[in-house]
Amino acid sequence: MKTVLRFFGAIVLGGAFLFGITALYVVSFYNYESTGEYTCAVVFGAAVWPGGVASHALADRVHEAVDLYEEGRVTCMRFSGAPSVYGKHEVEVMRDVAHSRNAPHEAIELDFHGYNTQDTIANLPSGRSYLFISNDFHLARINLFARQLGISDYALHASEYRFGRYSRESYFLLREIGALWYYGLMPAQVFRG
Repeated sequence: MKTVLRFFGAIVLGGAFLFGITALYVVSFYNYESTGEYTCAVVFGAAVWPGGVASHALADRVHEAVDLYEEGRVTCMRFSGAPSVYGKHEVEVMRDVAHSRNAPHEAIELDFHGYNTQDTIANLPSGRSYLFISNDFHLARINLFARQLGISDYALHASEYRFGRYSRESYFLLREIGALWYYGLMPAQVFRG
């Protein structure tokens, strides 16, 4: 009986250790801020609220891209996302937020097929440098996929929390830990259709 208890105790301790290490890895990307100049800011989609309103996460990401564009750090903004449950596509909502800031049409690229983080990265044209913009808890997974998909000329940038930290952030952190375990075990191409 003691052997069985020790075995299960070792499993629990090992799992707790892996969880802690992965959580520290995800958190190590918090407040990640790039300093260079890049061809294009890539903004990852997020939830759209009823009425086609950008969620705080989506708005934060777009505003960050527009700020960097206005500073001359990027020459284009690429909005990537998927259809929302409320009828308006994430990319259309992102474009609307950018236009509300008077971002020029010619500086905006739309990727209507960014159904997930992998697709957004896989859909990128080659021959450019990219600044990946998302919330800090999302950056570790973006980094994982960029490496798995062979993207070399990129940097990560955490968007500012213009509306305050999110109430579901502990859930987002747990989701990212699970995603790193899941996708980190297999090459990204295995999961693409």
